Amino acid sequence: MFPGENAECVCQGLRNVFEFVGGVPTRVVFDNATGVGRRVCDRVRTTRLFEACSAHYGFEYRFCNPYSGHEKGSVENKVGTQRRNLFVPVPRVWDVDGYNERLLERSRDMSRKEHYRKGRPELELFEDDLAAMLALPARPFECVEYRRARADKKGKVRVDGRHWYSTSPECAGREMVVGLWATRVR
Repeated sequence: MFPGENAECVCQGLRNVFEFVGGVPTRVVFDNATGVGRRVCDRVRTTRLFEACSAHYGFEYRFCNPYSGHEKGSVENKVGTQRRNLFVPVPRVWDVDGYNERLLERSRDMSRKEHYRKGRPELELFEDDLAAMLALPARPFECVEYRRARADKKGKVRVDGRHWYSTSPECAGREMVVGLWATRVR
């Protein structure tokens, strides 16, 4: 769970999952392009950060077609199950990173039940999938986008034309390099 649908959040979410499971799938399928890029007609233009993340971890990606629910198989049902089990009642979150770690643990606990059709625990089936995954790279991907912004007369900078962040009054009028992560700005 992240505070936005942008490349920083998507890349951090992918990194969290890859590190939690201990591998990288060879292909990742996205339902839509939000956070990864922009869809223009039939083509998705991905962000530089997402392209760098994909290259770093070595996975291929593709996008489902709009209004094509049949392409996702039983994924929508699984999303509904996860939502009901993990987000009802609506959680109050003070520490997004800590909450995300607990979500991954709870998801793993939920996967101990038997698969409805295969009669084996889902976690055991996942171990088979894990054997086919790519190894994690030696260094994790730094999920950050750097931008330039000029501080106003009070030392505040505006990012994306709408969000203001305080720096130091000594920075008033200076051009700053702002780092945007999924859960922090620096």
